[in-house]
Amino acid sequence: MASPIRIAIAEDQEIVRHGVIEIIRSFGGYFFDIEASNGADLIEKLSAAETLPDIVIMDISMPVMDGYDTLDIIRKKWPNLKVLILTMHKHEFAVIKMFRSGANGYLLKNSSPKDLQKALESVLNTGLYFAEVATGNLYQRLLLANVVPSLSEKEIQLLRFSSTDLNYKEISEKMGISERSVAGLRSSLFEKFGVNSREGLVVCSLQMGLMHVE
Repeated sequence: MASPIRIAIAEDQEIVRHGVIEIIRSFGGYFFDIEASNGADLIEKLSAAETLPDIVIMDISMPVMDGYDTLDIIRKKWPNLKVLILTMHKHEFAVIKMFRSGANGYLLKNSSPKDLQKALESVLNTGLYFAEVATGNLYQRLLLANVVPSLSEKEIQLLRFSSTDLNYKEISEKMGISERSVAGLRSSLFEKFGVNSREGLVVCSLQMGLMHVE
């Protein structure tokens, strides 16, 4: 019989934390080692643990220490620990910042239990999960065939700027081209990777090795 997957969870809202725990337990094969109410509590309990969990689930908005600072510490102390962000934050810069900082997965709290199960399995098996990328047929075919789309120098440049906090107007100024040209390059990248968002581009780039975690 396979050993259960060990999980740590950090969520300040107790009713939400317990709800997530019960949903995941219903999948079977998961065991909760650590329950924390904020990032500082999580770091303290991880530091005291004899055995690290297989995956950490945590929110972004938490008192005492938020998800951004918590992830930074996790990546310094335990660089191989897998982290799934479960949050209500759906702004593209929040998604990009977490993946750029080393998150393995990102899921919204209003997702279905089926999506949560899929996210856990994907993070554990492939090391990455983002809903748009996970369901993108073209991207999945590229990944399966180990093929990286052919990109122009400008497309590569835009791809790298996409992982920053710059908006598209600021990116156009940095690249020395018009906003219209940036929009054209963006559309070309969306088509080549089979995604339709900036966050999707960043996740694809990370998984294909075109971009690296900070």
